[in-house]
Amino acid sequence: SGCTIEARKFQEDLPLFQEIDAQVVGVSVDSVAKNSEFCTSEGLDFFMLTDEGGKVSKAYGTSLSIPGFGTFSNRQTYIIDPNKNVRWVFVDVESRIPKHSGEVLAKLKELQQVS
Repeated sequence: SGCTIEARKFQEDLPLFQEIDAQVVGVSVDSVAKNSEFCTSEGLDFFMLTDEGGKVSKAYGTSLSIPGFGTFSNRQTYIIDPNKNVRWVFVDVESRIPKHSGEVLAKLKELQQVS
């Protein structure tokens, strides 16, 4: 699935993020148990936060409620600086999953040059 491919790529690139002092954090509307199982099965070394009920997704405008199916979160990526400012938002993540981690890394490096 897209989640698995995306998580694996971020895990693969994790040392590159660490080299530039960036922290990777995933957020999912899945339960704590499901996220824990996913992180363990995929060997993820970054945080995966649970947004059960979609409060964070709603705050960021990514919440999707589909009658009969439940609440989901539209796949987006946010670059947030140490001062808690959103510096960049990737909104078309779904169609770019295999190369998305590399795109985030490149944008982080670009933003660090500007700062």
